[in-house]
Amino acid sequence: MAAYFIATIDVEDSKTFDLYRSLNPSLVEAAGGKYLVKGLPLTALEGDDLRSRFVMIEFASEAALERFYNSPEYAALKPLRQRSAKSSIGYVNTDSATSHRTGYQIPRFGDDVVLEPVTSAMPELGPDDLRIQPTLISLNPVDWKIQAGILAALPFAFPYTPGAEGVGIIEAVGTDVVGFRPGQRVMAFSSLVRGGWFANKVDVSASQCALVPDSIPDEQAAAFNVPLLTAHQAIKLHPGAVKRALVIGASGSVGSIATKLLGHIAESVDAICSPGNADHVAALGGNVVTPQEAAEGRYDFVLDAAGGPIIETAYRSLAKGATLVSIVQPVDEERARSASAQAIRYSAQPDGGQLSDLMARHPDLPAPRVAATLPLAEVNTALHLLKYGRVRGKIFLKP
Repeated sequence: MAAYFIATIDVEDSKTFDLYRSLNPSLVEAAGGKYLVKGLPLTALEGDDLRSRFVMIEFASEAALERFYNSPEYAALKPLRQRSAKSSIGYVNTDSATSHRTGYQIPRFGDDVVLEPVTSAMPELGPDDLRIQPTLISLNPVDWKIQAGILAALPFAFPYTPGAEGVGIIEAVGTDVVGFRPGQRVMAFSSLVRGGWFANKVDVSASQCALVPDSIPDEQAAAFNVPLLTAHQAIKLHPGAVKRALVIGASGSVGSIATKLLGHIAESVDAICSPGNADHVAALGGNVVTPQEAAEGRYDFVLDAAGGPIIETAYRSLAKGATLVSIVQPVDEERARSASAQAIRYSAQPDGGQLSDLMARHPDLPAPRVAATLPLAEVNTALHLLKYGRVRGKIFLKP
């Protein structure tokens, strides 16, 4: 459904207004707008408060219209219009009465279950929620694990729409929301139980969202949520200062960011990765070592982002008082305690405020590796690639 930008105008300085009028169409076109009426004269039938010219522009949605109106580019042009004419501006949203979404849902858990498209009316927007139109959705291993039922102990409700990470444009805000408005671009890692990102609209708690800086493209915004929060929160589990750190799986999305973050706070960061990724990890500030070269009993923080038998390297490398965090597999807490250390199995928790702060403090984060970007309708193919394809990099869905 469309939204219509409407303006009535009395021109007072034609030279300045003509400059505004010559520059504005390119901005409208870039935002996906279409002129339906462009400055035609109005003929009054009743009343005497109508202005002389009428403009009507069609946008695909309220969010697209708001993004155009609130954009820095249009903000630069508005003074020309305001200085050269008297105008009244408003819009009509034809989708405001009934909002629908198409989401890809599962009716139950199971490896044989495929996601099917279901179109339904959106529920009433919660007071603390944002309604978002996704522009790019990021897949994570947890998505196929939920589908398969590996996380069935969590209180999922069926039918369930998976997806917990992405970037999009705010369409509407709840009554209690502050700091966000329609038209803004946001990124989010949202609750796994709630899910909902595998759709053309999703409701997300505002507390789990962060504004996206203009300099950050959608690919980075969609890919950073989970690994950035995971790496940061895992490092914070260590109670003291980090002097020597070891990152296992340093070339992956979490490992890369952890290597970068640790480089700001640790005296040294050793990193284990495949030989083919050594240059990538070294550029992040990691000292690339083999499992055999990892210093025994010397690291006070170890991140296992790879999983598998290599965790043996993690246990033997722990110094007294160290913290081992694995984001991929169970840990042996007793074995760690025997070395006077602690071992923690950890999964990231959504936190929009933390995400916003991290994005502001770390503008030099490594760009994500993109393995594939598929249409949302090919979500089952994307999940198959994620589970079996052994792809290098992020898989995205585009609504």
